[in-house]
Amino acid sequence: MSDDDKTRISANVTYAGVGTQLSGIYELDERIASGGMGEVYRGHNIQTGDHVAIKIVLPEFARDQTILSLFRKEASILNHLSHDAVVRYHVFTIDPGIGRPYLAMEFVDGQSLFDIMRRGPMPSDDVRRLCHRLASGLSAVHQAGAVHRDLSPDNIILPGGRVERAKIIDFGIARSATGGETLIGGKFAGKYNYVSPEQLGLYGGEVSEQSDIYSLGLVLAAALRGKPLDMSGSQYEVIEKRRTVPDLSDIDPDFHELIEAMLQPDPRDRPASMAEIARATRGEDLEPTLP
Repeated sequence: MSDDDKTRISANVTYAGVGTQLSGIYELDERIASGGMGEVYRGHNIQTGDHVAIKIVLPEFARDQTILSLFRKEASILNHLSHDAVVRYHVFTIDPGIGRPYLAMEFVDGQSLFDIMRRGPMPSDDVRRLCHRLASGLSAVHQAGAVHRDLSPDNIILPGGRVERAKIIDFGIARSATGGETLIGGKFAGKYNYVSPEQLGLYGGEVSEQSDIYSLGLVLAAALRGKPLDMSGSQYEVIEKRRTVPDLSDIDPDFHELIEAMLQPDPRDRPASMAEIARATRGEDLEPTLP
C-alpha cells in the first residue's frame, strides 16, 4: 500500500449509507448485501445515472492489510477480464470522506441461481445452456491467470431469469492460478457444499482450474436436482464425501458422463479445462487433465 493510501485510511473511518457520495462520482442508493469483510450497495454514477454495485470494506477492517489485499486482488482480477458472463469492473480506490476502500463494478439486476433453484429442478436444456455460459466465462477467468475458488449458486445471477445472460459475481477470494499467495490464516475459503477436495487439503491441496471445474459440477448437479448434493456435514464427513464421486442417480442421465468427469476426486482425472466443458455442451468429447 502506498504512503498516500495509508494517509487516506489513517483518517477517521466514518459511516457510509444511503445517500453517501464516494469520490464525487458515485452515490449509494440501497444496501443489498453484507458479509464478513464488506457490504455491497446498489448505487449510481452521479454524472451518467448508470447503476453500479459498490463493495465497501467494513469499518473494522479498513486498516486490515489482509482484507485490503483481498479487495485489491478482486479488483485486479476483474480489471483483466472481459467476458459477458463475468461482472464488469469499474474502479477500485479509497474514498477520503469515509476513509475506506471501495470497489465499483457492474450492477447485475436479477435473481441468483440459488433463488431460482428454490422453485425446483431446472429443465435440462436450461442447465446445458447455463453450463456452456458459465464454463466459457470461467475459461476467460483461468486464461487471465486466476481461479474463482467460490463458485456456488448464490454467486451466479440470472438477469430476467435467463440462463443465456448468467453472470458470475464475487471474486473476493479468487487467487492467482500460479499460487504463492496465502488466504486469511491459510484457512479454507468457500462454501462446503460446493468446495473441491483439494481446497480441503486432499490430493496435495493445490488449488487450480480443476478446482473450479469440480465446483461447477456440483452447481450443475444442484440445478438439475433443485437442491445441492449432500456434500456437507462434520469436517470428517465433508472430507470423506470427496474421496469418491457422489451419487448422481437422481439427475438427468444425459448429464451423468459430464458431471461424473467433473466430480472426479483426483483433479488430474477431471477434464483438462473449462474450454473442454464448454465444448462438451456442444457434444464434443472431454479430455482428461494431463499429469
